[in-house]
Amino acid sequence: MATIYRQVGSLTQLTAELESEGIGAFRTMDEIRSFHNDCKSSLNRIREEYREILMQEVVDLESEYERLSLKLHRKIQERESLLINELEELKGTLAGNEKRNMLLRLFFFFRKKRLTKRKKILEISFEEELRRPFRKGFTKINSIRSEIEDRRNNADNWVERYSASDIEEQEKILSVFRKHKSLFYGAEGEERVARELSRLPDTHIVINDYRLKFSQPVHDRNNDDKIYSIQIDHVVVGPTGLYLVETKNWSRDSVENPELFSPIKQLKRSNFAIFVLLNKAVERGDIDNFSNHWGDKKISPKNILCLMNHRPNQEFQYVKTLSDNQIAQYVGNQRQMFSQGEVNSLAENLLSRIA
Repeated sequence: MATIYRQVGSLTQLTAELESEGIGAFRTMDEIRSFHNDCKSSLNRIREEYREILMQEVVDLESEYERLSLKLHRKIQERESLLINELEELKGTLAGNEKRNMLLRLFFFFRKKRLTKRKKILEISFEEELRRPFRKGFTKINSIRSEIEDRRNNADNWVERYSASDIEEQEKILSVFRKHKSLFYGAEGEERVARELSRLPDTHIVINDYRLKFSQPVHDRNNDDKIYSIQIDHVVVGPTGLYLVETKNWSRDSVENPELFSPIKQLKRSNFAIFVLLNKAVERGDIDNFSNHWGDKKISPKNILCLMNHRPNQEFQYVKTLSDNQIAQYVGNQRQMFSQGEVNSLAENLLSRIA
């Protein structure tokens, strides 16, 4: 297995962006991918959890409805017996008045009026009189019945209402991922390539996210270009040479979009800067094993553009276009250029330049 240095660049950027927006402190792409996928699936899970809560509420309300209904029914029965007894007593009392003497009937006259009125109420409005003390009870159980029906008939609305806060929180997280979608896909692509490169033999050294800034720009006179900095997704040093690898996890639209900066141009700029820096270092004797009695050995980096999904229908000068599953085999099958001592010296010099 190849020796690996540094995390891939898009992953470093992505973790920093996510952390700045309050989302975790991730170390690997697997952690980010797992979190992202869990957020997407959790939207349905949240709704299902609140649907279960809603159904339990219905069960609890039905239980409360049954309890209150039974309690009210018993009270109505008790009151019904009392009112029936009261009515019978009223009838008996009023009928007995006819048998009293004149003095007692006169004395009973005013009481008879009140008793007659009460008797009339019980005979004409018995049901209303029976239920009158329990109006609040009937209102309560009717309200519960309405709640049960509402929750059953409008379950989806209730679920959305209950889950709104949690759904909003998940949507905020997913919106952050959507905001950094290009970094997310870029990190996935670079991780895949880094994983493939790690399968190279232990004679190889891979440096991910290789970045340099120059206090004095490297001047490419042929293209009238002053290069102040470079960023290379993967630098591979092995017996078959030095490789600069640019990875793009682009859709077909991105591949065909003329507005996007050409990764071919990016590779050639980085290649020129690395070529100048390393060969000057060889001339100065800063890199061991690259000078002998014949002279200084030339270092010529090779360019690889690794495309995940879609590739242009053409070849490019000085740049090999490959897919991620081709890259390790391609690097390993080239003719030998460096000894292991040269590989180690070259990698050491490259690593020493990173700030």
